[in-house]
Amino acid sequence: MQTLKERLSEWIFDAETFNNQSIFLVGGCVRDILLKRSSQDIDLACFNARQFANDLANEKNAVCVVMDKKPQVPCFRLVNRKSPQNYIDITEIRDETIESDLKKRDFTINAMAIPLTSGLLDTNNIIDVVDGKKDLEQKLICQVGKEAFTDDPLRMLRAFRFSAQLDFSIDSNTMKAIQLHAEKIKTMSAERILFELKLLLRHSNVSRHIEKMDQTGILSALFPEIDALRLCEQNAYHHTHVWGHSLEALKAYELLLTELHTHFKSTNDQVSSFLNQNDNMAIIKLACLFHDIAKPDTQKVDPETNRITFYSHDQLGKKQIEKLCDRLRLSKKNSAFLCTLVEEHLHIRDLLKENTRHKTVLKNIRKIGENIIAVTLLSIADKQATCGTQSTPEDQQEYFEKAVQFIESYYNDIQPVICRKNLITGKDLMKNGIEPGPTMGKILRLVREAQDEGTISSHDQAMAMIKKLIKNDI
Repeated sequence: MQTLKERLSEWIFDAETFNNQSIFLVGGCVRDILLKRSSQDIDLACFNARQFANDLANEKNAVCVVMDKKPQVPCFRLVNRKSPQNYIDITEIRDETIESDLKKRDFTINAMAIPLTSGLLDTNNIIDVVDGKKDLEQKLICQVGKEAFTDDPLRMLRAFRFSAQLDFSIDSNTMKAIQLHAEKIKTMSAERILFELKLLLRHSNVSRHIEKMDQTGILSALFPEIDALRLCEQNAYHHTHVWGHSLEALKAYELLLTELHTHFKSTNDQVSSFLNQNDNMAIIKLACLFHDIAKPDTQKVDPETNRITFYSHDQLGKKQIEKLCDRLRLSKKNSAFLCTLVEEHLHIRDLLKENTRHKTVLKNIRKIGENIIAVTLLSIADKQATCGTQSTPEDQQEYFEKAVQFIESYYNDIQPVICRKNLITGKDLMKNGIEPGPTMGKILRLVREAQDEGTISSHDQAMAMIKKLIKNDI
């Protein structure tokens, strides 16, 4: 992997376009240099950014893409055609000097610059007009100026994201400013909000940052459903209201993640690989927060026993979470994943009962696929966060052990079976006079179930089963 200096030489210092003009390394890259952290991002600032970016792209045979990173600030991404992961961003200096430009940035730790005019990366020559280095040393996230959040309300989410990413604290004045301007987050596009949320939720130990967000009111501004969850009392299995339980579920899930290698001795790699695919980590954490989204609308109190119930909150929850997905502009894949988690988070408990038929377990796994792992992990977190007087540590431990055993069994025993090639296809059925339609679908399903259960294991046995089904009118 190239060093920062090597990449700067490749892109800038060796370029005729550079010609020693006023170019500055800015933002997170400077911050990471001071923190001695590796950084893939190279953010540059200069005057006439559009012209410079186009000229540099032509010289380097790179692709120049106009970005929407910051409102009303022209930004251009240059991408290496042969190596797309090698790119730089060039933004327009939005004032007469770099110093005044830095004063319009989001946080002090991101508002420093290194001049590249000399053709060298001199890390001792850092422009710092807002005490960014001091806040780095004190591990503080501080807004730059009182207009930081009114200029771009999305910066409020970025404050928590940087806090999680760097393990920094948000200073008290910045927290007060977020609380003051929390409602302004509603003016941001769903796409920009989702981008920041996913970045935040990918970090470990994010639950404490979610609680901080909740204290400022920005979480309720984003998800008004939370207010109803906060007011929804529960039965004796729980020790807190629905929202409190949801926060506890997120904590329990993140604790579980730190102990994967301990509990999943033979399948840790497979579980970790699944969780690290795409946006899986972020979506499961959203499910922790909103798996009980429909409890306020399904809450009933038995007049005789005074017991609180939430029948079918998982089914109604799926419908309500669909609306939340639409509002966030989640992709179809992520929406389907989140809906599955909410809909199945209770059903999985029935599958783990000793008297559940293996046939039923296989049927549900075929329906859900590997997402059954996420559903099971969510159910563990849900159970661990259920700490009322009618819930005992023994019950929690018993369920935990069953769930872990189920996941181990899925990867070691079940997945290899259900991933085998079908013994027959629709073409085989058509040769026997079965046309495409509901009947064909039913026969294919029954044969596949028999194959997974081990009742049949060859093409001939499958064909014999088909003939028997046809003879008996299925």
